Amino acid sequence: MGTVSPDELARLWSQEKITPEMAIGHITQNLARMQGMLDSHRQMLQATLEVHQQILTTLQVDLEQTARNQPTRKIRTAR
Repeated sequence: MGTVSPDELARLWSQEKITPEMAIGHITQNLARMQGMLDSHRQMLQATLEVHQQILTTLQVDLEQTARNQPTRKIRTAR
């Protein structure tokens, strides 16, 4: 038997159509599935963060190089 959604599980429990052991089993399956999804999302977010950090580092270096290569400009003030 596959996992039962929390809403369906609550409905079955309230109608006394499942035993406590069955409810615990389904809850455990749902928790294990959720943990797997959470771990997967965490890995994807970590990978995305690392890519963004690399892009930011590249942009910072490029900006510094561009700033060094620009001639300095004198600012004219109104008198």
